[in-house]
Amino acid sequence: MIMPVCVRPMEDELLYGWLSRLSLENGYTSIKEFGTRFLAERTVLHAEKPSSWITRVDFIRDLDRICSEYGQVPFFPSADELLGRMTPLYAVFPFLIYGNQARWTQYILRAKGTAMTGNGNRWNMITEFLSCPECRRQDRERYGFSYLRTWHHLPGVRVCAVHGVPLQVLSFRKQNVIDPDGEGAVGPEKEPIGDPETERQIARFAKEMQERPLFLDLRGLQALCSERMEETGIGRNLPEAVEAAGFLPYFHGECEKQVRKMRMERWIGMEEFMAFTVFLFGEYAVLEERAKRFCGELEQPFADVIRGRFRPVSEFGRLVRLRCDACGKEFHIHPYALGLGCGCPFCEAGMSLQQRINRRLSFLGDGNYELAEEINEGNMDERVGILHKSCGKIRKTILTEAIWMQKRCGCEKWITFEDASRRVRTADPGFSLIRYIGGRKDHIVLLKHEVCGQTFQWELSRFEKRPTCMACGRRRAPRNSPEDFRERMRELAGDEYEPMSGFTDLRSRILIRHRACGTVTEMIPNDFLRGRRCNLCHKAIRRTELEEALNTCTGGYYRITDMKNVRYCIEGENGERFFRDSGCIMQELSRPTESKLFTHRLAKPKPIQRKEAMIYLSAKEICRRKGFWSPRDSADILPLKQVQDLMRWLVRNDYLERIGYGEYVLSEKKLPGEHDGADQAAESGTVQEHDGMV
Repeated sequence: MIMPVCVRPMEDELLYGWLSRLSLENGYTSIKEFGTRFLAERTVLHAEKPSSWITRVDFIRDLDRICSEYGQVPFFPSADELLGRMTPLYAVFPFLIYGNQARWTQYILRAKGTAMTGNGNRWNMITEFLSCPECRRQDRERYGFSYLRTWHHLPGVRVCAVHGVPLQVLSFRKQNVIDPDGEGAVGPEKEPIGDPETERQIARFAKEMQERPLFLDLRGLQALCSERMEETGIGRNLPEAVEAAGFLPYFHGECEKQVRKMRMERWIGMEEFMAFTVFLFGEYAVLEERAKRFCGELEQPFADVIRGRFRPVSEFGRLVRLRCDACGKEFHIHPYALGLGCGCPFCEAGMSLQQRINRRLSFLGDGNYELAEEINEGNMDERVGILHKSCGKIRKTILTEAIWMQKRCGCEKWITFEDASRRVRTADPGFSLIRYIGGRKDHIVLLKHEVCGQTFQWELSRFEKRPTCMACGRRRAPRNSPEDFRERMRELAGDEYEPMSGFTDLRSRILIRHRACGTVTEMIPNDFLRGRRCNLCHKAIRRTELEEALNTCTGGYYRITDMKNVRYCIEGENGERFFRDSGCIMQELSRPTESKLFTHRLAKPKPIQRKEAMIYLSAKEICRRKGFWSPRDSADILPLKQVQDLMRWLVRNDYLERIGYGEYVLSEKKLPGEHDGADQAAESGTVQEHDGMV
């Protein structure tokens, strides 16, 4: 049932405060009663049968369905807006590893029994409601009522970032609405830990984190903190530096111990880490700038994993909306959850619990895991038997930890320095292993980039997925970097591509022209070096096509044996084994120079051209002859209806421009580099990146 009255949430209003206002406007004093009537969870299988409403102070469950159901109601926020502006979730993402981010998001988006998150998310991110007296006074003068602000409820915040006064704790009765203006609602002030200026500094930092959240995880934040400590030399006299800055009280007298935990462990106290982050960086803008190199690390793996399965409906971000190619329905999901085996909730509804769990386990480790016993919904937080088929052992582990934390069999955890070194060289010969740090859990390694000479610390598994120097990203490239990048482009693609704008570093977007079609694409240089090519000409490679190309080009020496997340497992006849995505594999097979990956390469694969490119090149030639193009001009290449469908795609993606009925010309948005070279391409501002195929 749709609620009769909906009120617009304030820009930074806390979710529970907005639900309280909605309840009162609709005649309810109990949020539980209001939620049971209008927001109760419904499973995918039993959409008309509401379940009991569970009152939480931080989130509401089954959010994807609720926001879709109320999508046409004025003022009702989208799922992304609600989570980003009205809850602490996006702001605290940097304090959670990607697995926990995905688990929390799935827990919120899905109804009970479909999320497969167990009961581990009973911890509330909001422990008490807080309000600033000055904010309440200004609200009443401006709106006639006051409201709760999300940024007052972030970890470590005890004073108002705007007014600098201590926040007041509001009295609250479980399951009832909360009214900051109600009689007896205001309680005592929040007791500060440090001096007023330090408390306000933390509050301002947290507020900016809420307004401009970072999309990285705990490991990325830990790496940034370690780098900052090395740069400033703070690690040599940490307690003295912390005490001099006024942050010592936030570490409970165990400064070095707390910092060591925050730099290495997966589970950390958010309040302490917030204070430590503020101490290291001072201003949020400093952290924001340093974190840029991490914020796009999931984008390419996400593009690879959805190819052939889903179509993005929204831009890439902390929450993406996808359309399932199988059933045609749309849903929201955290991008990392797809790499853990989560899929379309509507398609998964037809699977048994056992099937869904085994599907998730197939994404774990080497992919050879499955349940060794029958389970039910109540077993999710219990130890159950999981078979590792590679070694034949059955181990007892908590199921949710295996699914979301990627907890693997012991035979996959222990590695030697030699094994780690070999894996680093296999991922990219331009890096060398200096020290193996991480033991059996996360395989933290200290690596050296031979090109720039810098060292950096990172997770081995994450490096294998995206072999990138994390040190080069924090400084400007050396003088020879543009020339070096051009040389690496020629090694990988010959003269087929040329850069059209100034090169800064491997993570700053540049314009790259494809000589074959003449179009220009904006992309990250590192993505090009890992296999990305022209969006128009290069199509997605299916597994069957990839296997055929691999067999033809290497004479069967290499073969695909498995797939882990979005990467294929390649095995050679000599026992060599490595993981690569399809773009990298095709790049190494087709490069004009010797491949370091495929040492037994006999031939190059035949180019596979997209039909869109065929029609575009035909239109390009015809436009040169008579000034415009019509779909009938290319009917000799493909059937007319198919040409018309491809024409619509070319128009929609700015390759063609309609000038009259049935008449089209080439769009200038894709051809700046063909006319006046690099300067026009860089200055026109018309070159855009489009979602294409690798």
